[in-house]
Amino acid sequence: MTNNTQYPPLAAKDTARREAATYTIAGECERLFCETLRSVFLGEGNQSGKDSLAMGMHMNDYAAKMGGYPSPEPEALGYAKCDVTDWIEMWDYVGGIRFRGFVAETDGEKAMFVFFDQSVVAGDLKAGLMALLELCEVDSFSCDRLVVCIDRHSDLMARDTLVKDLGWIGFGLTTLDDFSAGGELTSNKWLFMDMET
Repeated sequence: MTNNTQYPPLAAKDTARREAATYTIAGECERLFCETLRSVFLGEGNQSGKDSLAMGMHMNDYAAKMGGYPSPEPEALGYAKCDVTDWIEMWDYVGGIRFRGFVAETDGEKAMFVFFDQSVVAGDLKAGLMALLELCEVDSFSCDRLVVCIDRHSDLMARDTLVKDLGWIGFGLTTLDDFSAGGELTSNKWLFMDMET
């Protein structure tokens, strides 16, 4: 008895796994976005209830694929002037921390945004932060700066200590004005600090 079952080539399986992982990482990162970040980086403005975008897909392309009407361009909403080019998930096994984030590009400048949620704020960040700074310099990213998004609702003492420590190594408080056509923007959920890499 012969088995005529045809299996997809190994390369096709690897591609499918990578695409599934990319979609999962993008979804997990988007879950961390507040309305301000959605407006600036995904161009979703005040369109609550709409599905999020994945992997740099523009609103009009998304609406067309979903059979809907095109939405106004993000600039028309007065917010976005940049694109999300990559989604990031990095594990720091030394500190036991998972970092999630994205790379945004505007006017030829790239910045890596990394979320420091409550679990990250309370952790040992030294090795992970060094790895993130090195990751910014990798050719496939080539980021000009690293922006950390610190959870405003994390433990007050841990958050204040982290902000002070980051200040000592060269990070400074920032807004999203470089990424927004709508002026200086801050977030009720995230405190932004950045450093040139």
